[in-house]
Amino acid sequence: MPWRRQPAHCAELLAHWQALGQALGRDTPAWRSEGRRLVLAWARWPRAYHDTTHLWACLRHLQAVQAAEPGALQQPHAVALALWFHDAVYRPWGRLNEEKSADWAHRFLSAQGLPADFVQAVHQFILDTRHNPGPLAGDAQWVVDIDLAVLGQSDAVYRLFERNVRREYFFVRWPRYAAGRSAVLRGFLERPRIYGTDWFHGRFEAQARSNLTHALQALAQGRIYG
Repeated sequence: MPWRRQPAHCAELLAHWQALGQALGRDTPAWRSEGRRLVLAWARWPRAYHDTTHLWACLRHLQAVQAAEPGALQQPHAVALALWFHDAVYRPWGRLNEEKSADWAHRFLSAQGLPADFVQAVHQFILDTRHNPGPLAGDAQWVVDIDLAVLGQSDAVYRLFERNVRREYFFVRWPRYAAGRSAVLRGFLERPRIYGTDWFHGRFEAQARSNLTHALQALAQGRIYG
């Protein structure tokens, strides 16, 4: 059962969701029920990295930004909701995960009577986590940098990340996986900056480039950097 797998994260996540609902004036039974549905979605098979641990890590990074850079976010509640929903639908074999996650957020938040421009902002932030090359601005860049924070974590954390991504793509044979994964990692390395915000760039850019370089070298040698 997913509740047994990560009980601490589940409890913390539901408390965060309830607090978010209170801040938006939407702490209703429907809101709380949706929080439970989201947590269950984040815990579904075959997630190994894109799970409740990743969601909670994203929310902790958000809290760190808000504590260190008060006022940096224009719509902090929209950013939080985008993080909650950005991988709510996640099937490694699917190609429209972000679009489906964004649509889920749009349907639910619209039904809650939240302003249309606010709902649209959340929707767009989620689509931005497709991580296509190109400039982003404002809160969209914060959402993307938070989602990519794992790239710049310690060597041990990054190695676990690579192992878990491979676990999610268990159905892809090694040659195809190594080629596809290498292309993804190389794409990040070839960017002038991995992180668009100065806050994330200063803290994680150098480590992210080191991690990605080592991971690419391992793939070239026929193994996972883990």
